[in-house]
Amino acid sequence: MFSKGMRCAVVGAALSMLVAGAAFADDAMSKPAAKPAKPAGKAMKATPKAADEVAVLETSKGRMVAEFWDKDAPQTVANFKKLARQGFYDGTGFHRIIKGFMIQGGDPKSKNPTASDLGTGGPGYTINDEFNDHAHVKGVLSMANVGQPNSAGSQFFIMHGTAPSLDHHYTGFGHLIAGMDVLDKIASSPTGPNPSMPGENSKPMDWTTLKSVKIMSKAAYMASNGAGKKAEAMKPAAGKTSEIKAGMGGGTGMDMKAGDSKSATSTPATESTGHPGADTVNKAKETQSTPSNSAPSGDQSQGGDESGK
Repeated sequence: MFSKGMRCAVVGAALSMLVAGAAFADDAMSKPAAKPAKPAGKAMKATPKAADEVAVLETSKGRMVAEFWDKDAPQTVANFKKLARQGFYDGTGFHRIIKGFMIQGGDPKSKNPTASDLGTGGPGYTINDEFNDHAHVKGVLSMANVGQPNSAGSQFFIMHGTAPSLDHHYTGFGHLIAGMDVLDKIASSPTGPNPSMPGENSKPMDWTTLKSVKIMSKAAYMASNGAGKKAEAMKPAAGKTSEIKAGMGGGTGMDMKAGDSKSATSTPATESTGHPGADTVNKAKETQSTPSNSAPSGDQSQGGDESGK
């Protein structure tokens, strides 16, 4: 009797365990699967796309803001952004100014306005040309060079007029979307003879310092510029060819002497010193139709070293 009772108890306990297990399984199946735990730490914020970035140029005469043409000049844009983020441009000045044509900066030597070799500095390397179909009109940013292929470095210029002769000879890589009035102020600075560019009145007598160049997302710039306030849309204004001084020419090289009638490739003196922009004046002359005697007295000669186009 005892053994039979024990067997019944064991069988009963086993049945109970089976029933309980089945019930537990049914209950587990009826509940949704638990969500995976989130990894510890702060969630990473998405970085803004490079194409959404702008350059905020703070100068002693005001602020200019530029958008980039990343698709048309990717390496040039990347180089400019890299130098800006390194603080390379902070404290430099616009060492070459020709009203109605362009203002040029980016030379590390221009941190000293009295340097005797302004326009000859660079980052210590050169980048490849990325000529494109963007026209050189007012507000366009472009890279200065010495009239030789792939000779741009850090020096750039901002157009203050229209110069078709620079198209496909200099790499345009962006344009101003705000601060055109500041561009006008800088371009209107009084100038005198430029020791680095004999015969050219392009050395600013009223120095403009580039305090900083900050790269940021366009959204961040808009927010810093005031909530709900949109940046003024400023399309590069197509200037008239007549605005370019006859003496300076709208050519590709900014290093060339305004009065030099030789081709850009025949001016080794400026090219060998690393002055970006020696070709500009000569090429401009080839396409300039305005009589030289109609050009303002302070802007007749253009060209020079790296500081120009």
